[in-house]
Amino acid sequence: MRVADLPKNSGVYIFKNAEGNSVYIGKAINIQNRVKSHFRQNNTDPRNMSMLSKVKKIETISVDSDIEALILESNLIKKFKPAFNSQLKDDKDYLYIKITDDQYAKVKAARKRDLKGAKIYFGPYPSATKVRTTIKILRKIFRFGNCSPNQKRPCLYYHLGLCPGVCVGLTTPEQYRKNIRKLVMFLRGETSKVTRSLMQEVQSAIRNLEFEKAGQIQKQLDSLNYVTKVYRDIEDLGLGLQETRERELKELAAVLNLSEDPERIECYDISNIRGKEATGSMVVFSQAIADHNSYRRFRIKSVKGINDTAMIAEVLTRRFKNDWQRPDLIVIDGGKGQLNSAIGVLGKNHLDIPVISLAKRLEEIYQVGKPHPLRLDRSNPALKLVQRMRDESHRFAITYHRNLRNRDFLTVVSGFDNLKANEKKVS
Repeated sequence: MRVADLPKNSGVYIFKNAEGNSVYIGKAINIQNRVKSHFRQNNTDPRNMSMLSKVKKIETISVDSDIEALILESNLIKKFKPAFNSQLKDDKDYLYIKITDDQYAKVKAARKRDLKGAKIYFGPYPSATKVRTTIKILRKIFRFGNCSPNQKRPCLYYHLGLCPGVCVGLTTPEQYRKNIRKLVMFLRGETSKVTRSLMQEVQSAIRNLEFEKAGQIQKQLDSLNYVTKVYRDIEDLGLGLQETRERELKELAAVLNLSEDPERIECYDISNIRGKEATGSMVVFSQAIADHNSYRRFRIKSVKGINDTAMIAEVLTRRFKNDWQRPDLIVIDGGKGQLNSAIGVLGKNHLDIPVISLAKRLEEIYQVGKPHPLRLDRSNPALKLVQRMRDESHRFAITYHRNLRNRDFLTVVSGFDNLKANEKKVS
C-alpha cells in the first residue's frame, strides 16, 4: 500500500517485512501523516532507518477514536511482539491498566512491578499520560470506585458522579461486577458489544416504566458514543471541515452511482416499544452537515402494533404532503422491508428520488434493484456519512418517543392523584 493511499483517520498501522512478519506497530490520530513522518528524508534516527529498511508492506486498521487506537495498539503489540516495539515488552517503567481482584474491583494505573493482585490487566502502554487520561475517560462512562466500601461518608468521586456509591453501600456487588465487565469488554476492543448491551438495558428499563434508570443508562450510552464515535474531521486530520464533507459526498455519490453529489439528504427512523407511542423522525443534512432547522418529527397515527414498514410508509406519505424542499437522496434506517415500503410511497407520489436503507446489524446498505446489500469498509467516508445520519435520526426519534412516554406516564400519575384527592373529599 502506498503512503498516499493510507487512511487519514484514527487507527493502527503495521509495518511488515518481506516474510509478512510485523516489525513495528504504531497508533495515530491521522495514520497517513504519522507514517509519512517515518519516511521523511531528513530523518536521521539510526533505529528508525534500520526499521524502514526492512519494511515491505504497510497494513492499517481504522477505528473511531484515539482511545480505541491506544487499546488496539497495545493488544496487537502483545500478540505479535514486533522487534522494534521491544521496549514495550521489556521496559518496566511503562504503565498498565490494572483491575484488582477485590469484591468491588478497583481500576488503576500500575507499573509492571505493581501488577500483583490484579484480576486482569491491560498494557503496556507507551504513554503514561494517555493511560491516566484513558482511566479518567473510562470512569466517566463506567463509574467505578477506588474507595473502601461501607464508610460513614461518601467519597469525593461519589459527589462528582464518578463513583456508584461503593463507599456507602449504594450498589450491590452484582451490579458493580456487571459494570466492570462492560469496562473490560471495552478495553478488549469489544465496543459494539458494550453499545448493544446498553441499548438493550435502556429499552428494558423503558418497558418496565423505569424512566429514571433508563435516563441514567442513556447518559452512559451517550458518553460511550461520544468517546468512540467522535468524527475526527477537523485539524487533527490535516483536513478542514469543508474538505472532509466534500470527500464524504463524492464517495457516497460514487458508491451509489449517482450522477451528482447529493446536496440535501433526508434520513428517517422509527422508534417504539411494542408498538406503543410510536414516533418517526426526519433529519436533514445539507452539504453533509446537519441542518437542524429542517428536522421534522411525526407521531404515528394510523398504524397499530409493531409494524415498522407501515410506519415508514405513513411518515413518508405525510412528509410528501408538505411543500418542503425536495431531497436528492433518502436514507431509511432498516433493511429491505423498510426500503420497499419507501419505494412504494415514492411510486404512489410519482417521485423519482434515489433511496437506500442501512441495516444496523452488519451496517449493510440496501439499494433499489440490487439483489444483495452493499458492504463498505468501516473506514469508508461514504459509510461514515450514512452512519452519522442514521445515528442522528435515531437520536431525534427516540428523544421524541421518550418525551411522549414520560408525558403520558405523568398524566396517569396526575390522574391517580386527582382520583385520590376526590375520594378524600367525598369521604
